[in-house]
Amino acid sequence: MKVLSALVFIGCVCVLPVMAFDGKSLVSSSTYKQLEKQGQIHKTYYNKKNVKLTLVPNTNLAKQNAAYWSSAEEPVMVVENLYLLPKSTLGKADSSKTNIEYASKVIRSVSAMTGLEYYSNSKKKWDVLYKEVYSIKGPKDRTRIADDTAGNADGKILYCMQDDSSFGKINYRLEYHQTQEEVSACFANTTPLYVGPIKAVSEGNLRISLDIIDCGESFMVYMLVQAKFPVMPLMEDTMNESLSARLDAIYRWFTQQF
Repeated sequence: MKVLSALVFIGCVCVLPVMAFDGKSLVSSSTYKQLEKQGQIHKTYYNKKNVKLTLVPNTNLAKQNAAYWSSAEEPVMVVENLYLLPKSTLGKADSSKTNIEYASKVIRSVSAMTGLEYYSNSKKKWDVLYKEVYSIKGPKDRTRIADDTAGNADGKILYCMQDDSSFGKINYRLEYHQTQEEVSACFANTTPLYVGPIKAVSEGNLRISLDIIDCGESFMVYMLVQAKFPVMPLMEDTMNESLSARLDAIYRWFTQQF
């Protein structure tokens, strides 16, 4: 009887469902309806004071990412993207991959971004976004190392270099957090960004957040970019196109890894 009871218990444990959020409870009803209809929502704010983020899902990690901006000065540009991504559209909808554990490995495989393409509105064509991407030893040390995809991502601090087609080589600090139902990554530049000879973004003034939430049959993906740079017409157009295009490209890259 003891053996039989143990087998029954093990069987019950094996079929326990993976924990997931109810997507409808994470955002307003109007936002969720729009997500169901369109699949995505984008909002951009330029040179506005006291910007109130309106697309942040109601989870601890998403709210933590929304507060990632650390400068005393407000960002000049803020872009929010929110997606509802059906798992059935990801690769072969393999359940061994459409989960937070696998998503965590994907967003730490930064070298896989090498050759990532984006649509350039200025050139009116698809172009390479990142000529090369790889993990590095530290914030200023570009010694190439292997991507760290082992185990749980929670609390990991990693670094990478992106050879950006518009801004040149940029180093980033990557901060990861992970729970059973959610995984997030926050990027902060540790070297400046230049637009031609102009120093556009100082160290720490570009922050990109990616949050992936398991909602059962779908992932909810929240992306946020915040940047401070000189307020001038030329810079506005360049940064608006560049930052928005990068969020879209990173999202597409994520979806293609399944």
